[in-house]
Amino acid sequence: MKPGLNLIAEPGRRRAALDLAREIERRGFAEIQVSSSYANMAQCIGLALGTERIAFATAIAPIYAETTEEFAHSAAYIHEMSGGRFRFGIGVAHGPTHVRMGITPGKPLGDIRAFVEKYRSHENIGGLPPVVLATLRKRMIALAGEIADGMVFSGGSRAHMAQSLAALPPTKRGDPNFYIGNRIRTCISDDAAEAKAVLRRTMAHYLLLPYYRNYWKEAGYIDEMAAVTPIRRSGNPALSCGGSGSSSTSAPGRPIRRRRWSR
Repeated sequence: MKPGLNLIAEPGRRRAALDLAREIERRGFAEIQVSSSYANMAQCIGLALGTERIAFATAIAPIYAETTEEFAHSAAYIHEMSGGRFRFGIGVAHGPTHVRMGITPGKPLGDIRAFVEKYRSHENIGGLPPVVLATLRKRMIALAGEIADGMVFSGGSRAHMAQSLAALPPTKRGDPNFYIGNRIRTCISDDAAEAKAVLRRTMAHYLLLPYYRNYWKEAGYIDEMAAVTPIRRSGNPALSCGGSGSSSTSAPGRPIRRRRWSR
């Protein structure tokens, strides 16, 4: 099976993004995920109407971006218009997003639990799509197993994945209807050094987020995260990506293996 792809409809290129979505569908990719850069619920309405077979999802919709009622109505509309192809991926997002939204979040686990409960409480709006939680650390993974229909990692360490999935109840780990995904930034190039440099630049800002640093420590990157501390004080995370940025999807201390993809 081909992997899923992330697709962002940038301003001025929204119609082109929908054309690309139809090409992704034609080529048989598994799904389309839409990150939260530009109103991903709106983009998913376009995907519901503009594609026919491919599954698609928000990955993720920050739960503070709209009222729970508005999210529920939008999700029910997309679910119905797509014929059940939509997954509603949600999360608490990160500090910079909270600042941009002008909100003060509560505790992540409590906020997510309350959101899902209220989201499912709305009646007479039609069926609702499956809820997928953004996860990295074990307590959120356990919560996904308790209240959600799936979970999605962003930059989850493959070397640490078995330990992460152990936080799920065995019934959910073996349930084919419980969605488990891992969003991994990928640069396809014949030049491995340049590909790693691109990934370092695009992943550098995650080093400023405590949630990610704590996850990478949990995953075994303790020395790499210790090396980040003085760079954080300088405010330039790009200076410190030699360790974590080049190997975060492989086992600690092991080099990345380059894969060649063909059409």
